[in-house]
Amino acid sequence: MRLSPLQSRLAASLAASLVILALYLFLFAPSAALAAELPPVGFYEALPGARQLDEMFPEASYQSDFHSFGLDVFRRAPAGVAPLDIDKPTALNLEYGKSTCYMVERSALFGNRGGGAANQSPQPLDASPRPLYISANTCLQPSSNGTNGDGAPPPQLILTASNSSETACKGPKQNPRPNEGVVFKEGAATFKFDASSDVFIGITAPNVSTDFHGVYNFELAASLDNYMHQYQEGGRAELLWMDSDSTSALLVTRNLTDNEDDIRRVMGQGPPYDLYVSHKGASAVRGLRHSLCGLQNMAEIKVSHSKDGPPNGLVKTSMTRFGSGNLPKQQFHFVSLNASSSYVGYLVRKPNAAARVKRQDGSPAPQAGSVVFPATEFQTISGTNCKIVTDLSFCTEIQYAVPGNDNKFNNTALAKAYDDQAKAMYANFEKVMMQIPCEAPRIALYSLSRNCDDCKAAYKKWLCSVMMPRCEDFGSSNAFALERNAGQPFPNGTQLPDSVKAVLADRPFSMASRNKFIDETIQPGPYKEVLPCEDLCYEVVQSCPAKIGFKCPQPDMVSFNSSYGLRGLNGSTVSCNYPGEARTPLSAARTLLPSLALLCSFSILATVLSTG
Repeated sequence: MRLSPLQSRLAASLAASLVILALYLFLFAPSAALAAELPPVGFYEALPGARQLDEMFPEASYQSDFHSFGLDVFRRAPAGVAPLDIDKPTALNLEYGKSTCYMVERSALFGNRGGGAANQSPQPLDASPRPLYISANTCLQPSSNGTNGDGAPPPQLILTASNSSETACKGPKQNPRPNEGVVFKEGAATFKFDASSDVFIGITAPNVSTDFHGVYNFELAASLDNYMHQYQEGGRAELLWMDSDSTSALLVTRNLTDNEDDIRRVMGQGPPYDLYVSHKGASAVRGLRHSLCGLQNMAEIKVSHSKDGPPNGLVKTSMTRFGSGNLPKQQFHFVSLNASSSYVGYLVRKPNAAARVKRQDGSPAPQAGSVVFPATEFQTISGTNCKIVTDLSFCTEIQYAVPGNDNKFNNTALAKAYDDQAKAMYANFEKVMMQIPCEAPRIALYSLSRNCDDCKAAYKKWLCSVMMPRCEDFGSSNAFALERNAGQPFPNGTQLPDSVKAVLADRPFSMASRNKFIDETIQPGPYKEVLPCEDLCYEVVQSCPAKIGFKCPQPDMVSFNSSYGLRGLNGSTVSCNYPGEARTPLSAARTLLPSLALLCSFSILATVLSTG
């Protein structure tokens, strides 16, 4: 049969396809020869067993290499135990009579927190114990029903820590042993535990009497660097009460730095502290006075500069260089307080959230946690003719109450009136100093140890202090305060009893103020003055040329007792006034002041310089 051309092509294509298929099967199909049965090989029997491996390699040990997954994949907290991460505080309500338990895993203690899971190094099985800093604060505690007459707070929480969950989590029936835990104190607890394996941490709420109702709430944290909740035991006060009037109070922190190169950075960082204030004896903060979250919840006045902090119109806080030394400090200016009232302020250094992640370069991380400092007490006065002035443009170191008159000046106008008067008097002094060859070579100056700048600074400090006397109520019990202006009526028109004025009439210095500007322009009425410290006057004599004629009285003169006061006569109150002198009893503050022994070694002429 003869095929057509089309059929011939089709047949040729089919034949070629069959050839290609046969070639594929020949080259790529599984070889049947490999399916032949082979004699069995004792493979597993040939391998050494675990016991044989131990005998062959006695020093060898095995560690799993699953670090990229993290050991928490294989280790889990026991039932009823919550995990606690490093540097991450956790909070919980706790009923009285109950306990709760947490676990810090060994992987968190010896892992690399900064490098991430992928960079964690193997954890040595024989690693030395590592200190774990455990801290906690009580945020809430059961409230009193009003049936406990003494107003005592409920009992404190208990913190325990151990490598054993049985020891830490069962809840102690009595106070723990020193190596196992600690009882909270005023709402705070810190405990250092040397950890080499998983650490279990228990918090126990003791049973309370029927005098209380409600639950406890606490915040717990663990860190490898330092305690995240701290209370600074003892030491010097960080918050200083400068002065008060009947409705206002001024408090400042210590200088935040005395390094001139660091001032700009400190001033640009913003206020580092919060402040919590309550009336003295307020029951709400009892048992919580060392706890940041406790004070945040229970204090009557809360001053926070953070974005999340509550607004408070009762107080203005800011960074300032006004006051002692012209150095950075944080200032708290309270207004609208109650007259004749006592308060307690708790200064807190805020937590540094950015420091909770350890620096990658291995350098020490900054303090991440909060610090509560010892309380500072302050009180307002009853009289209305002493007024707080601060933030003055010329007399920058003045931060206290001065004689005032609400009928003529508010606090801002009063401060400006005093400041302008002091500036005008200083201008007269500058004219006198123009007669001194201040630009002469040092060997030709009036002193080899002092120059004209020293003189001007000393005179300005003295002038501001005598132009703005430190004011106290006329009824003040301060034995170092001197009666002033007793012959003038109070701003409300009342006067001192005739019997009082009769006694003071024989003391002319008590019938008028230190200078006429106060009596004629301010007209504050009767008040008491805390006299300037004697070394303010002596320092001018020491620093200035004799040619200007500035002289000071000596302590054995009658005029001295109505012009200047002596330091250190009573550590519990202000015995004399010096710019930057706080009312907070503080012996350490004296280190900011010039040496009195040095100043008194100079011969002082016995005359009084009148500022009137």
